Amino acid sequence: MTNAGYDPIKLAESTEKIVVDGNKRKYVQLGRPLRFYGGTTSATEVGCNLRCKFCFSDQPVWNPKNTGAFYTPKQVFDGLAKTARRHGHTIISASASEGTVGRQHLFELLDLVEQSEFVYILETNGMTLGNDPEYVRDLARYKRLHVRVSIKGCNEDEFHRLTGAAKEAYQLPYMALKSLIEAGVSCNACLMVSFSDEASMDHAKNELYKLHPGILKSLELERIKLFPKVRVRLEKNALKANTGRACA
Repeated sequence: MTNAGYDPIKLAESTEKIVVDGNKRKYVQLGRPLRFYGGTTSATEVGCNLRCKFCFSDQPVWNPKNTGAFYTPKQVFDGLAKTARRHGHTIISASASEGTVGRQHLFELLDLVEQSEFVYILETNGMTLGNDPEYVRDLARYKRLHVRVSIKGCNEDEFHRLTGAAKEAYQLPYMALKSLIEAGVSCNACLMVSFSDEASMDHAKNELYKLHPGILKSLELERIKLFPKVRVRLEKNALKANTGRACA
């Protein structure tokens, strides 16, 4: 990375040393019902490779060393499955941090999902997958998997302003989507647009269209919800959101 700002790939490596132990990964909780995707059960992961100034997650991102506990893939799956079955959910996921941290843990968790009635949503910012096509190819063997790639901002300048990461890292989620599509992995894109104008949104949509025209059909436009801690963090960084609505 040559631009001012941190390298998300290096941050992923240092974060993994904190939140991964063999096939175990840190979580805060192993299954709570959410309204997304028409009803889903999600665990709360610990450890991310971005530091988004609008992020709703608090301690799992900003203080991973002192947050959560280590769990095996089986413990995580059992926790998710128990709550999902209680609520009649067929979709399970993990959120509040970066889903690709801890590759062995994720693959062993997905192995369990493959033998179940569930579909797993992998929530990712696309940094690691964009940097590592082999990781994507390994994901292609899972049929009960959908990857949701969240793009932080609609251009390099927005990305840098919102995350503090090097501008050139902005291309990584687009590279991740390209690799996922080529590998035949079910996926969609999500654009953070709470700090974007129409022109920058159109630019990002055009970039996605060039990757694959059909990706616009499933495109999500993500808008932050101004939780108190989010509001404080935005004010501290002199950022003003153009909406307070939740994800569209």
